[in-house]
Parts: sequence; C-alpha cells; structure tokens
Amino acid sequence: MSVEALVPEAVAALLRVADADTLLRDADGLADGLTDAGWTLEVESGRFSADGWDLLSTAWAPSVSVFCDGDDRTVREAALSVAAALNDDPHRWTFRSEGPDWSTWAPDDERWAKEDIDWLTWAGAGVVVLLFTAGGSTAPAGPLPAHLQLAIERADTPSEGLPRDDDRARRVLREGSVVARWYLSGEHELPDDVVRALENDSDARVRAAAESERWIRERAEGELPQAE
Repeated sequence: MSVEALVPEAVAALLRVADADTLLRDADGLADGLTDAGWTLEVESGRFSADGWDLLSTAWAPSVSVFCDGDDRTVREAALSVAAALNDDPHRWTFRSEGPDWSTWAPDDERWAKEDIDWLTWAGAGVVVLLFTAGGSTAPAGPLPAHLQLAIERADTPSEGLPRDDDRARRVLREGSVVARWYLSGEHELPDDVVRALENDSDARVRAAAESERWIRERAEGELPQAE
C-alpha cells in the first residue's frame, strides 16, 4: 500500500522534497517548500498543518517535525507506511537503527507491546530523517493517544543545536523577509528590543505570531510553581 493511502499527500510530498539545498536551506526555502508540498501556514511561528497532522519547523537551523495521534493501529500503520516510503528508495536514503527495526513488523505484532521502541533513522540528500512512534498510555491527567513523530534535520546541524545569536536576530529583524521575521518570533531566547520590534512589526502575520509567543510564554510562566 502506498504512503499516500495512509498519510496525507502533504507528508508524502515532504519526503520527496526533503534535502539540505532547498527545503532546509533557510527560512524562505523552508516555508516555500512546505507550502508547495501542501502544508497550510498557521498563526504560531513555524507551525503548519495538513489534514489533521501538525508540523513544527524552525529556521535556525532549518528543521521540521511532523506529528499525528490516534488509536494504536492507525498510528502504527501510518508510521510503517512512512518507513516503507523511505526504505523503497535505497538510492537516496541509507537506513540505520540501534534498536529493533520495527519498520518490518505488522501493525498487530506482539513486539509493539514488549520491545523498547527506538527512533529509526535514514540519511541522504544532506539531511537526517528520524521516525518514532509510541502506543497509547495513561497519565494522571487522563489517557494519552498513540502518536508518531517524523523529524527532518540538516546533517550538518550540531547535536546541541545552534547557540543563541543576538546579532543574527537583529540582522534578521532589519534585513529579513516577512517569513524570516515570522520564524524569528518563535525563537525561545531573544533580546527584549527584538521582541518589542516583532510585536510592532509592519506585517500583521509577524505581529500575530509574536503576540502568540508572548501568550505562550506568559501562560508557561504562570504555571510554574511560586518560589517560597
């Protein structure tokens, strides 16, 4: 069964265009590639969606993470379909995994419940593709659905990510495109003057993203326990 039969076409298209020279080149290449692949840009910085699947992206360094959840069987079938699409193109993708290769299992294989599921990894086209899935579980707040995550990162990105760079942030603010400033508003650590400028940007999309980030930060800070 094809990947398109079990996951949105936007996911299948993302796998076809995943490379370091275009999709993961920079902020504009990332947004253009995702839009062309069928993903819809949302208000929050770096967020896109397609047919019930969510995608979070960052521009420094460029990367994407795709998420979906549901019942165990549906999520496993989707994850297996994504893995099959990558394995079916061995000239482009090199597979490796330190844990069990669950890409060869059936959706109802008993090993899903017995084995420690690890990330599966493919490399090629200057990027690394990682795929993970977990079954439904229970938590104090209630049941958690099964979910999968598909991540695509540049192969040359340091494992710890890129360090904070205030000079780059101010340069993007001065010279960057609307898309670059939209991505900038989602950076976790920014100088106060950059945050204020983004909240007063000339483009409504950037202002909305910056305001969304402020609401998220204030909500997170409000949920932190108070120091005694």
